[in-house]
Amino acid sequence: MAILSYAQRFSLAGLFAIAASAAGAADLTPPTPAPVEGWTITLGLGPEVFTSFPGASSVSIWPTGYITYRRPGEPEPFVSPDDGFGIALLDLPWIKAGPVARFISERTLSGGFGSIGNNENFFGLHNVGFTAELGGFVELWPTDFIRARFEARQGVSGAQGFDANIELDLVERYGPWTFSGGPRFQFGDNQFMNAYFSVTPAEAFLNGNVFPYQAHGGLTSVGGLGAIKYDFTPSWGATVFGGVNRYVSSAGASPIPNRLGSLNDITAGALVAYTFNLNWF
Repeated sequence: MAILSYAQRFSLAGLFAIAASAAGAADLTPPTPAPVEGWTITLGLGPEVFTSFPGASSVSIWPTGYITYRRPGEPEPFVSPDDGFGIALLDLPWIKAGPVARFISERTLSGGFGSIGNNENFFGLHNVGFTAELGGFVELWPTDFIRARFEARQGVSGAQGFDANIELDLVERYGPWTFSGGPRFQFGDNQFMNAYFSVTPAEAFLNGNVFPYQAHGGLTSVGGLGAIKYDFTPSWGATVFGGVNRYVSSAGASPIPNRLGSLNDITAGALVAYTFNLNWF
């Protein structure tokens, strides 16, 4: 029968104590949180009433909407109803950037798809096809409640001109309410302005109500837009919005909006948004 010395007994007791302490410490260590998986998606959809095309007197009704994505638990990104359809490839709290697209309905005597009323007084002027514009945007957030967004786009159909927008918004959130609004500025190059605001001598003769006019690029319109959003539940929300832009400079001096159409470009609408989680990837 083996007999342990005092030194051996002390050593064994120390080993047992260390093992017990380590086990206790392991029990007290908080579990590592599971990584956040999937995305939270918000889809907004609703009707929008807007001036059919630049300088028109008629209005059109089209569906409009937006989509945002974020990690579960993160706040929903702010989207203004008049933003172009963009994807933020650079997505940081203070700066976002990526590709963007906008669309302008055709200029015809009938007013185009979804038009209420017609534009028969545009007789003799050239038609402008449906315009798709592709480009990029940069969005800056110097504070949590101030947003500045710049979009620059090139037309790939229809007018095929270059134009840009500057949007400034004050964004305030109070519980389920989000209030936003601010000024808007639009710019266009010579080709964009010619498509919608120039009149050739032959067109002036055929129409009879306008005079020949050569539009040039620069500041096109100045205005503003406001929106109110209310979240009924974490899954459902609704937004109402409205705004007006007034044509200025070369566009504002054109006989087209002054004698045939309107100097004011209006927009108004409502959106219903649904939020859900997507865990497929």
